Amino acid sequence: MKIQTAPQPRTLKSLPKKMPPQAPKPPNDPHKNMQDICFGGALGTAAYVGGTAFPSTYLHELGHKMAVHALYSGATADITVTPFKGGVTRWSAQGLSPLGEHLGAAGSRSVVAMAGTAMDALSSCALFAAGYKMRQKHPLAANAMMGYGVMNMANSTLYAASGIGKGAATAKAGHDFVTLQTQLGVPCWVSTAVVASLIPLTYLAMRALEKSE
Repeated sequence: MKIQTAPQPRTLKSLPKKMPPQAPKPPNDPHKNMQDICFGGALGTAAYVGGTAFPSTYLHELGHKMAVHALYSGATADITVTPFKGGVTRWSAQGLSPLGEHLGAAGSRSVVAMAGTAMDALSSCALFAAGYKMRQKHPLAANAMMGYGVMNMANSTLYAASGIGKGAATAKAGHDFVTLQTQLGVPCWVSTAVVASLIPLTYLAMRALEKSE
């Protein structure tokens, strides 16, 4: 007796899909990279110097003004900017606001003093981070943005360092970091180190985020 078995279905092996041809990556040109860094950095420096005529200086003083209105009641604050020299925020108040009372007199005065540099740090680190993110697609604009951030924070670092060894008379004259030193006891050399570390820390954070993607 013959036993016939049903034919087994044959499975067709799927052929590997052909990947579309990829465009070759352009060769890395160190000479062009250096040109982008130098020219972009020069543009960033020029933008910073132009900013000291009004925009970046006003932004710094605006930080002081916003802090005054947040921490004091019945406060008035007027900003004066002298192009390429600096600015000053003259203010007066009737007393502390509820937030100011929570921080205390010394704390409120210190926050007002640091608000200008905080505004500088926020804008500079944000520009540096954005420039780092777009450096592959738009190297010239990216280096200009990073150059501006570096220059702005370098100036803030020098400002903090200029208060080292100074006392109450300098604080009364309006030096932000000496005011912080006299009000809260934070030495100017500590403030200098903190301000100087902000751009390097931003760079390290952006590198870490890039590697995690």
